[in-house]
Amino acid sequence: MRNRREFLIGGAAALGFSLLPTRLVCAETKVDVVVIGGGLAGLSTAHNLLRQGVKSVVVLEARDRVGGRTLNLPLPNNHVVEGGGEWIGPGQDRIAAFAAEMGVETFDAFYEGEGLYEIQGLVSKGLLPEMSAAQGYDFTRLATTLQGMADQLPLGQPWQANNAKSLDSITLASWLHSQSAAAWTVEAFRIITRAVLSGYPERISLLWFLHYIQSSGGLLGIALNDNGLQDLRFVGGSQLVSINAAKALQGRVHLNEPVEEVSDHANGVVEVVTRRGRYHASRVVVAMAPADTLRIDFKTGLSDQRKELVQRWAGLTKLPIIKHSVIYDKPFWRDAGFNGSVVTDRAPLQLVFDNSPQDASIGVLTAFLSAAEVPAMASKPERARLVPQELSRYFGPKALSSIGYVEKDWSTDPWSIGCITPLTKGILTAAGPALREPVGRIHWAGTESSEIGCGYMDGAVRSGERAAVEVVAALKA
Repeated sequence: MRNRREFLIGGAAALGFSLLPTRLVCAETKVDVVVIGGGLAGLSTAHNLLRQGVKSVVVLEARDRVGGRTLNLPLPNNHVVEGGGEWIGPGQDRIAAFAAEMGVETFDAFYEGEGLYEIQGLVSKGLLPEMSAAQGYDFTRLATTLQGMADQLPLGQPWQANNAKSLDSITLASWLHSQSAAAWTVEAFRIITRAVLSGYPERISLLWFLHYIQSSGGLLGIALNDNGLQDLRFVGGSQLVSINAAKALQGRVHLNEPVEEVSDHANGVVEVVTRRGRYHASRVVVAMAPADTLRIDFKTGLSDQRKELVQRWAGLTKLPIIKHSVIYDKPFWRDAGFNGSVVTDRAPLQLVFDNSPQDASIGVLTAFLSAAEVPAMASKPERARLVPQELSRYFGPKALSSIGYVEKDWSTDPWSIGCITPLTKGILTAAGPALREPVGRIHWAGTESSEIGCGYMDGAVRSGERAAVEVVAALKA
């Protein structure tokens, strides 16, 4: 019954019904710490502050829900599927521990059977895509070289590397060209960056890519599904971790309360202004993606480096990602010996995964796509019609017999400027330290600021733990 209850909770949150009371604050509220953002980073921050003895904490969330870039979408039979961050894998122990503390269990993602691949027009199946010995050697050669370069970076501080400016002055594509990469290798890296970083090698800084794979535990981890960073899923959906974390904070989370202004005053008080009132705090933690902080008017206190970081981050060109899940009455592909995964360099779909519930009572194939690449899929009705057609190329005519779909279009989300960041050249070396260096009494959290797990749910939780330690030390000082 507990799992059924969790599914119902996740489904209600996905539909936008608030499970937490929206509190009306008085005109002026005094607290020790204000946390801005009710995603995993902000909730992790709040829990760790309370655990370390901070007496009063409030979390301000602009949305009518918690979870940030994790979101449960309702499926038939009281199941859910994730519209945002979803999987965890080896080494991501902080999100695993936080989820366990919140009573959320994990189960193995389904990878039994053969995967499907389409690269340069060749469709193949198996554990790896079909390739010649020369293609395999070339990819392995360059992947090994990149991993070795990543291992040499100062962990979480790539801008401190002796050759940081050189690495940050070129793109991954330029580096591959300089290494005489074969066409197949270039296409393989385009698939990886398109899926993992929502961008192409031609626009991604080599330093950022190296930092990203080092922070995530290696190129193999982000590329692998089974035993990689797509290894486990959460019972009840990933957003359930945030839902339960917010409940455990016992009314300290305020929904529908976007922050409008932050002022770090000389008298030692940080003033936070929302549509409902003012908060006076000793410290503030901003647990948001860098670009999203542009919505807040920081009246005083921001360093020039932090301003540059945010402005350049917000101006990045990235693929607007839609996570589209097609629903079937059963996971029919399993009967044919397929695990439901598709890796392709065709524009319509980026990646496809079997996202069926643990009991396989219904079938779900989840695809990542960008309407910017395929204008024919710009509207929901056309995606509903065309995505099953594209899936039928790999799984046969049964893929046309869908019974519905759910999706999350992150490009239209009012509170998130995208869900993944393809950082371009020059930003890390110019403003990287501002990712997490406190500015006055303002501290920063969010997965992009994490030394380990950057870009993943694990990084979000870690950033909250780190921000809490900073704040507690500052308050004691």
